[in-house]
Amino acid sequence: MARITKPPEERKQEIIETALELFSEKGYENTTIQDIAEKMNVAQGLCYRYFKSKQEIFAASSDFYAQKAVEQMMASIQKEDSVIQKFNAIIKSLLTYAVKHSEFESTYKDEPEISAERVARMAVHISDIITPIVQQGKEQGVFGCEDVENTVRLLSFGIINLVHNDMPKDNTKAHILSFVPTIKTVCKNILQTEHSDIGTGWEQL
Repeated sequence: MARITKPPEERKQEIIETALELFSEKGYENTTIQDIAEKMNVAQGLCYRYFKSKQEIFAASSDFYAQKAVEQMMASIQKEDSVIQKFNAIIKSLLTYAVKHSEFESTYKDEPEISAERVARMAVHISDIITPIVQQGKEQGVFGCEDVENTVRLLSFGIINLVHNDMPKDNTKAHILSFVPTIKTVCKNILQTEHSDIGTGWEQL
């Protein structure tokens, strides 16, 4: 059977997506580069052409995973009008994505150094999305927080670390839903809003 030749960037992306799938199924520790190569039906050396180690592949997979999460959050606000609706949509999208991909989320504890860096980067992405919405809400009198940028960073880092802390592979939805009341209270307090609509739909994951 003739070897299928693909452009370098396409082949590299294939390695990342295949690894993400295997890390989700088997966990980080139980996945080898040989497993990734076999699933792609290529020689193991091909993976080493693009990545020096399994740890590098995991880091790249984590970045790709975060990118897809951000895309989903951005898409979630396109049809929303009010700042409350947009804020609710972003947080719900984040929680839903974590539930849907709980197997990969739970592998983060296998590589704590990578995990800390990637979770922090994810929090920054979330902050970038939420900041203009909260700024708009402040201008409209919906939110009363003074320092929008740092308020949003505190909120984003808090939520992302709370949700990712000891993420189980089983009963993930219940695990995340257990935090929803706390997240609602924190959001209302830190954004300084009395709107009862904060958190609407977050339980419907």
